[in-house]
Amino acid sequence: MKKLILFSAIAALLFNACSDDDTPGDETYGNDYDFSAIIADYVDYTVVPTYADMKDKSALMLGATEDFLASGSQDDINLACEYWKQTRQPWECSEAFLFGPAANQSLDPLLDSWPLDQAQLDQVLASNQTIDAAYVKDALGAVLRGFHTIEYLLFRDGQARVATDVSDREKEYLVAVTEVLRDDCLNLWALWAGVEEGTAEAALAEELELELGTPYAEILKNAGNAGSIYLSQTDAVDEILLGISGIADEVANAKIADPVSSGDVLEVESWFSWNSLTDFQNNIKSIENSYLGGYDGGTSGACLSDYVKEKDAELDIKVKGLISDAINAIADIPYPFRNNLNNEEKVNAAMDAVNAVAAVFDDEVRPLFID
Repeated sequence: MKKLILFSAIAALLFNACSDDDTPGDETYGNDYDFSAIIADYVDYTVVPTYADMKDKSALMLGATEDFLASGSQDDINLACEYWKQTRQPWECSEAFLFGPAANQSLDPLLDSWPLDQAQLDQVLASNQTIDAAYVKDALGAVLRGFHTIEYLLFRDGQARVATDVSDREKEYLVAVTEVLRDDCLNLWALWAGVEEGTAEAALAEELELELGTPYAEILKNAGNAGSIYLSQTDAVDEILLGISGIADEVANAKIADPVSSGDVLEVESWFSWNSLTDFQNNIKSIENSYLGGYDGGTSGACLSDYVKEKDAELDIKVKGLISDAINAIADIPYPFRNNLNNEEKVNAAMDAVNAVAAVFDDEVRPLFID
């Protein structure tokens, strides 16, 4: 998601903000409305299903890379590329809720640091070190693992690489880094949802010696009660709202704006696969899911939109329209994004549309909840 330097700065700020009282922020907001159903359904129908999908898809991607290691066939690398995209989709659809475990356990940068450090990656490939999951996990930094290392090993110019061009060493690295990503996806899901004893997930979590503790789903649902870091339900809802406006700001003013300003295609996230525009649209869909509830057409339940509609029906209509406009404006940027950084009309329209989403949540939606 974020560049590693940016993540480190944000992490430091969050640590300083939380260190005194272990709460998400320095302010506690008052609102007597009972948000328990909205919070519970947000967790059960949006957050957990999104991470469960990523967990399941990452396991399929690992299997495909293992098959490619064994066969070296074009069909198997093609399938691995498809599973990379399928695993990427729920990750990008989770970026409106990267608080909690994703931040606390540094899983965001471990999964999605960008830009890729290609020079260091090539040094790893040129070394005599055995590359296995333990080595990737224990010896390599965030910029040498995660989605974008896998992407680099699988894709060239938006297509699966020619299978015969992939060296044995690259295949070895590919399987190792995909195994670590599978483990990180399992960890992120389990930190939210917990694991059921006797399941395959529980066995793998035990093998990996994951330290899960109280599921974050329970912490968020328990907002305002003893045992939760959220002193009120409104604090928990505010965390959700800040996640929404935060990813909108990042898409407009970093993911799109940074490479456009520099003119450097190397700053474009997911440029080896040419998946950038899909990534950005899925980021906005993470906002849509957080606001309307549900994930990928599943059950939605009670949601933020219900409360906004009750307080200001016209604002609810406006928010839904702005979210839809942002998704469509990103889709209007010609594909691939890396080849169209100088298309000022379409790029500026997309940035304006996404910034409008950030503004409506910051300036109009959030005050309904916290004032």
